[in-house]
Amino acid sequence: MRILILSASIGSGHLKAAEAIEKSLSGEVQSVDFMSKEVSGLNAVTKKIYLAALKFIPDLYDRIYRFAGKKQVGILIRLITSLGTYFPFVRLLKKFRPDIVICTHPFPEAAAALWKFLHPKAARNFLLAAVLTDYSLHEIWIYGEVDMYFVATEEMKNELAGQSRPGVEIFAPGIPVGKEFSEVESKKNSGRTTILIMGGGLGLGSIESTLTDLENISSPLKIIVVAGRNEKLLSRLKSLQTKLKHEIEIFGYVGNISELMRESDLLITKPGALTMSEAFSVGLPMILHAPIPGPEAKNAE
Repeated sequence: MRILILSASIGSGHLKAAEAIEKSLSGEVQSVDFMSKEVSGLNAVTKKIYLAALKFIPDLYDRIYRFAGKKQVGILIRLITSLGTYFPFVRLLKKFRPDIVICTHPFPEAAAALWKFLHPKAARNFLLAAVLTDYSLHEIWIYGEVDMYFVATEEMKNELAGQSRPGVEIFAPGIPVGKEFSEVESKKNSGRTTILIMGGGLGLGSIESTLTDLENISSPLKIIVVAGRNEKLLSRLKSLQTKLKHEIEIFGYVGNISELMRESDLLITKPGALTMSEAFSVGLPMILHAPIPGPEAKNAE
């Protein structure tokens, strides 16, 4: 059984979901970042445009996200996405010849759905599964060629069932996270509050202003900050560290988030669905703020 998992390095949530799925499967499993330069130069450019829109014109991104959620507009957006991502998917399909394709992002899902639409006699060559990595349903995920959907909640399952073709299988197991989030033992410090601050893989979410606000708390705190892959933020945080009164540990991108969550009493984060799901698994209370307009605002709701 050959399984191809297609994700997208737009933030870290889609990749982390793919990683959790990969570790839980047996057989010949291959995971690919669909937005990497190795897969497609156009996909990589699209990723840069997307990230620039989040940084410089978030209000416009929010409007596009909401606009694309309308039925007729969503159909047009899905068609454009499918056409723009089709040929990179064809190359991957020829290279790996999978029996199952699992998508944790709508871009590769769009390309796979178009292939099955254009090749109806060969559509059963592979099973197409979509794993939704948010806590709300959006039109951009809905394709008639998808064989199986995996969603976060029963409410999403019921909503999707009303919009999908008859016969599609829909499951609501929750958003996939690594087993380590249920296996690591708590290591909380007694007598002192430990706060974990995160902004996802991109290091977003007003982390610097959050640290400044926490200076107003007189009780001694231990603060753990994870800047992700945001090197500029990491540098600024280290410069700020000496000016703050609380004990602060600052990290870039790390692979032991489960352990840091277990050490903490409270998580302050933007509402990325994967981060929220990991905190749910650990039992860590959260303060959600500074969402990326669109899906993260819906996650917070």
